[in-house]
Amino acid sequence: MDRSLGLAWSTAFVGFVAAVPFWKFTKWTIVTAHEGFHAGAAVVFQQKVNGIIFVPGKGGATALPEKMPWFADLVITFAGYLGPSAVGLSGVWLLRHDRPETLLWISVALLAVLLLKMRNLLSVTVAVGTGFVLYWVARHWPDPAQLAFAYSWVWFLLMGGTRNITDLFWVTHKGSATSDAAVLQRLTLLPDVLWLVVFWLATMSALVYGGVTMLHLQR
Repeated sequence: MDRSLGLAWSTAFVGFVAAVPFWKFTKWTIVTAHEGFHAGAAVVFQQKVNGIIFVPGKGGATALPEKMPWFADLVITFAGYLGPSAVGLSGVWLLRHDRPETLLWISVALLAVLLLKMRNLLSVTVAVGTGFVLYWVARHWPDPAQLAFAYSWVWFLLMGGTRNITDLFWVTHKGSATSDAAVLQRLTLLPDVLWLVVFWLATMSALVYGGVTMLHLQR
């Protein structure tokens, strides 16, 4: 497939527009990846996932057992904010190996699995809507258009993962006792601000690494 530096920069702009000016609307796709990583980590630790809901004006919530082993609780809580960036980096790897269509189909499959655990209208709407767009592109768009969309999708995930930390900052600033950072503080006795910094550094590192990699994917 033909690639150029112009493709990388133009799709980076598309990803930025989706992740920043239109964040009010697109954030729910990032929330889906966030909650999906909570749920995925819970499955790894053999904890029951009772459901996932999205709350307008707030965010997402994954219903898990009230009492879990300490380490499982720690990893499950920590995983959420890394989710979008991790999916984005996986997308970068697939793009490096000329697999843009595979990236789209894997995204559709993951959304289909998560849909089984969605428990309210907003969460179902986001999963179905995002999945349909990705399916349509993978099924009907020509290769050059698929490649451009896949680039934009990965940029959005990487930028959205970092943008999501801004929301966590404000929640932490207001003294929330239910945010992931607050839960990690209770589990480790390390301040929630430290966890906020850790999340920001992790997602920003993913954005820088993934972005530089995509800017060099040219022929």
